[in-house]
Amino acid sequence: MSPDRNGAARAGGPAGDGPNPPDAALLSAVVRRFAPDARIVGASGMDAGESATMTSIDLERAGGGRDTVILRQAGDANLAADPDTAANEARVLDALGGSGLPAPRVLDVAPSRGLLPRPFLVITVLDGAPDHDPSDRVDAALQMAGFLARLHAIDAGRDDLAAVPRRPGPLDGPAGWRAGPPAAFRGARDLLDAARPPPARNPEALLHGDFWAGNVLWRDGRLSGVVDWEDAAVGDPLADLAIARVDMSWGFGREAMEAFTARYAARTGFDLSALPFWDLRAALRQAPHAADYAEGWRDLGRADIDEATIRAAHARLIDEAMAALA
Repeated sequence: MSPDRNGAARAGGPAGDGPNPPDAALLSAVVRRFAPDARIVGASGMDAGESATMTSIDLERAGGGRDTVILRQAGDANLAADPDTAANEARVLDALGGSGLPAPRVLDVAPSRGLLPRPFLVITVLDGAPDHDPSDRVDAALQMAGFLARLHAIDAGRDDLAAVPRRPGPLDGPAGWRAGPPAAFRGARDLLDAARPPPARNPEALLHGDFWAGNVLWRDGRLSGVVDWEDAAVGDPLADLAIARVDMSWGFGREAMEAFTARYAARTGFDLSALPFWDLRAALRQAPHAADYAEGWRDLGRADIDEATIRAAHARLIDEAMAALA
């Protein structure tokens, strides 16, 4: 993990030595937009995977103080799905500013191409770093549940969230996914493909969209921040819950996943009867990539997580979801 933090590692490609940052003249032009009196004293690329190209920028302020900011240029996949991705991420982070939830603060946003080849935003660095192997996984899961419950308690109908993408159902169906599930799961995919999103029994919520351990920061065993908000949307809160559950089932273990779910249910009071549908969707989206995830987690220091472990966790969740849906 880069010492600059907040370039959260993805389980298929952990953060490390990233791509070269924009040249010095462009970086200076970016910094002048939000800190005209600051001087750049260092910059390094951070590998954030497909979602964004990230650059850590060390600044010396006019008064002599130093700090670090992060330049996030929207990734091609995110731009293809949502040309307004940078603007929407900035809207969500601005809306979170008064919530008390630990999320980056936006210093600047360029919602369209111009100065740089891609839309970008500049955000603050949060205190903390990912911990992919916490000493108390159940406690970590409970803290994550508390964060997600607080996020989903935000009024998604607020005016400042009006432009955030709405996702009343799944963003896409299995037929449109880039890779199909392993042969053993094709029956489950057919079941999901034929299904319809269940009736929404809970209020729409502001979703993180990719809530898993790699996007959570910790400081002295306490959750100190959540990063990577480019997939944020308004939709069924169980979609967020299921994404976290599937990752947690093999990252933190079954006990932690169940504790996470129980704490979330207690804090929100939400109806979880439709959770099997969302579990099935989340597990099937992951299933083709088990080998990549295993390689990524091994690079993150979790040699205990191999492809077989991930496939077994997927199979159990898929079997349980299919039984519930049947």
